[in-house]
Amino acid sequence: MSELAYYLMHKDDVVASVTIDGVTGAMLRVSPKTQPELLPLGGRKSPDELRSWWQRRAVPVSQGIVQHFLEQIGLPTPQAYLVRNLGLSLTDHYWIKPVDTELRWSDVSLFSNDFRDPVGELCFTQVVGDLPIAHASSYSPGSSLQGDLKKAWIISHGKRMLIKGNHGANSQESLNEVAATLLHKKQAKMPYVAYLPYRLEESGQYGCICEDFCSETLEFVPAIDVVQSENRDNAVSVYEHFIRICEARGIPETVTRPFLEYQILTDFALTNVDRHLNNFGVLRDTETLRFVAMAPVFDSGNSMFWNSPRKPERDDLTKIEVNSFRSWESQLLNYVTMPEILDLKSLPSEEELRSIYAADELIVPIDSILLGYQKKTRLLQERFYR
Repeated sequence: MSELAYYLMHKDDVVASVTIDGVTGAMLRVSPKTQPELLPLGGRKSPDELRSWWQRRAVPVSQGIVQHFLEQIGLPTPQAYLVRNLGLSLTDHYWIKPVDTELRWSDVSLFSNDFRDPVGELCFTQVVGDLPIAHASSYSPGSSLQGDLKKAWIISHGKRMLIKGNHGANSQESLNEVAATLLHKKQAKMPYVAYLPYRLEESGQYGCICEDFCSETLEFVPAIDVVQSENRDNAVSVYEHFIRICEARGIPETVTRPFLEYQILTDFALTNVDRHLNNFGVLRDTETLRFVAMAPVFDSGNSMFWNSPRKPERDDLTKIEVNSFRSWESQLLNYVTMPEILDLKSLPSEEELRSIYAADELIVPIDSILLGYQKKTRLLQERFYR
């Protein structure tokens, strides 16, 4: 086994000395330095947790054509590809630095240096952004891009942009993001990521595109890392545990709780079944390490009965299983104490939604999808707004 020595870095600060398997990219040994507060929140309790954090940082092998790509370039694991790209990401400022180099954050940061995403470019063959390949960094953000959908990072007019595709034969997941964007725009209550439709030439589908909400001064900490950063009393729910940690780290409960309730209500209206703890979180100041805001609402693609479009025709929709703080939508609604944060009168109309989904003629059951939206809105009305 070949072993390589690196420093785990946060910008230009050394976080830990780590030894990495030169073949698999697995993190073998960890020796934290004298600034434990710099450790990733999701990997600070023990060396084993940090090794797990590193492993899940890598792009999932199930994403798009990642497995095929790794085979083509002769790498056995996503972690090996992560090592080749120094563990860099467009969501935070962690990276690994070979101990025998003088590299600095300014040399490698994907937020300020040009890059290319070869995995993304193979997924979407026409996507190359506006960056000449001769000026591209050798480090790719695709090695740490999470999720199972085909995705690609590009630079367009100086902005870091993410393109997303779909699982199935139609464009519904991407157009769900466009519909959610319309909802949040009309509500004008909470920060949100704005998704625009993006024509995918190789498939004829619509994908969607959005701007990175992280930067050289702000990084994203997913909720899963927040709740795992501190031990939880068994008498305290994960939901309340998250709120308490945010309060202690800079975001008052008067901000966090309304945001979470708004997210629950809007997810219910859209029937978003996949608000797991990696699909929301907080923004952290990269200098002070304080939490400064809830991250904008993002990733609503698994909405609007995307994998069971005929369900609204045969179901009253009162029992829908979700991947979130709780297992059922109805259980999540029990957390809501301020339903007025959602204005039912400002929800998108069925006509507005129909015009979004009509962009793809393969989304045949639009009437059924809209029937489900109507039923869910009525359920909210009956529960909270009589």
